Amino acid sequence: MHNEEFMDKVSVIVETDGLLRDYITSVVIKDIKSRISDNRFTSLNSNHIHAALLLKAIAPCALKDFAALMRLSKSAASALVERMVENSLVVRQPNPHNRREILLSVSPDFEEHVVFVRAELANWFASLIEDLGEETFEQWFSVMQQLNTVILQKIRSPHT
Repeated sequence: MHNEEFMDKVSVIVETDGLLRDYITSVVIKDIKSRISDNRFTSLNSNHIHAALLLKAIAPCALKDFAALMRLSKSAASALVERMVENSLVVRQPNPHNRREILLSVSPDFEEHVVFVRAELANWFASLIEDLGEETFEQWFSVMQQLNTVILQKIRSPHT
């Protein structure tokens, strides 16, 4: 059992992560959307952008893999993909090794926007890091590397 001080620290981490995610969604993504003239992009919500960023990292992939990455049910992921296909953000193609499976990827026309968003997010984080200072940044980077390793291990071995 964890003591109260430990749980208070965990709460700060969880709340800060939520603030960071909310700030990125409400401020950074809105700013990016306001500077892009492509009409397809202005009608997107932050969930579509987040989905495209994640899909770009694992594409081509099956719907079940995309659903797992997005932490959605297969039906919810299918609905999201359908909306993204309708807006020419995602393409579906048959798997050349398994004709019954469909693979998803970011459409070539939308890929430049995904690259732009990723670069803008990196620039925003760089400005945040300038405010934090180099030492704090190095500590944050170290913790995030360790956290990434632990999370990937948990994903690969969910029963441990």
